[in-house]
Amino acid sequence: MKILMLLENEFPSDDRVEKEALSLINSGYEVHLACYSRNDNFLKEENYKGIYIHRQKISWLMHKFSAAILILPFYFWYWEKFARNLQKKFSYKAIHVHDLPLSRVGYSLKKKYKVKLICDQHEFYSNWIIYTAHYNIFLGKIVKLFSNWPSYEKKYLGKADLIITVEEPLRELYLRKYHLNPGKVISLPNTPLKRIFNVKKIDQNIVERYKNNYVLTYVGVIDILRGLDLAIEAMVEIKKEIPNIKMLLVGRAVKPCDPISLAKQYKVEDIIDFIGWKNIEELPSYICASDICFLTPPVHREEVNNTIATKIYQYIAMGKPIIVSSAELMKNFVESNQVGFALKNNNSKDFFDKVIQIYSNKEMARQMGEKGKELSESYFWKETSKPMIKKYVTLLKK
Repeated sequence: MKILMLLENEFPSDDRVEKEALSLINSGYEVHLACYSRNDNFLKEENYKGIYIHRQKISWLMHKFSAAILILPFYFWYWEKFARNLQKKFSYKAIHVHDLPLSRVGYSLKKKYKVKLICDQHEFYSNWIIYTAHYNIFLGKIVKLFSNWPSYEKKYLGKADLIITVEEPLRELYLRKYHLNPGKVISLPNTPLKRIFNVKKIDQNIVERYKNNYVLTYVGVIDILRGLDLAIEAMVEIKKEIPNIKMLLVGRAVKPCDPISLAKQYKVEDIIDFIGWKNIEELPSYICASDICFLTPPVHREEVNNTIATKIYQYIAMGKPIIVSSAELMKNFVESNQVGFALKNNNSKDFFDKVIQIYSNKEMARQMGEKGKELSESYFWKETSKPMIKKYVTLLKK
């Protein structure tokens, strides 16, 4: 039975999408994935780990139109033509849309070809997008004013046969906000693969590189929504207390976030290593080389208070103490399981205090790491992906 996934991005580059696709393949489904490429030289068709990838070129202008998708229809037309051509050729039984924007395209195929529609919400999109950098420049604010994302979200999630969210509190939020059928909404935490996040996969050269440092590490996208500014600012005082301190930022930076300039502003660029983007197989080595891992996003968004970022699950799998902001769900997760600390005031002074607290108590740090590794056994992908597979089996039998 064939499934078409729609992903408005390049691929392979999304760990969650890949995990979902491979889980479905392992359950007997044939998975195709439609995505775009921004490069001139690309493979239109590729079999990647058993996933049939279909790519088409996206122009610079069409990519820009995506920001105004609810105002200008060109981006929808681009995707609808692409998806309908694939549907005619392969006769899919289900359309699996990754993230909210292409839900309209998925519903268009559902109506015309009588297929099932799965809307996979990687985040609480209508709440996330209004805080992004591109929606808060002059032109972006105008686009935001005329883009009613909550209305769009309610409309198309209401038309889905299955909705996937990333955490149970976010599932409950969707049910309250949009009055969805509870039986159609499941949560699928973005947990790691055990075969990747374990000590047997470690590159000892990376660990050796930092063996003489006390290492703080962040892995993931580097943008204005991650709270990295307070951690970088805190390094001014941290280096006075921990002379061999080193911070690793592992991920790609998204404009206008510029951690390099910020580090230079605080004169701490010499103790921060900007590693850049690394594939998922390399992340465990950088985490293993670390003494503390962190994620301290601002807490004013509903989304961040109702989700646990995948990096938290990655950190505990590698047995590292964690520092998070006071974002509600992550705070409760970290504190109730005693795997780290949550900030109270979400500022650089608070971050400094928590780092020093862990640094000064080696036994406490060791216990936090051990509790994290023990806890992680319940938060690997093989276990947490079971509800998705079960729902798919039920849905495609009808």
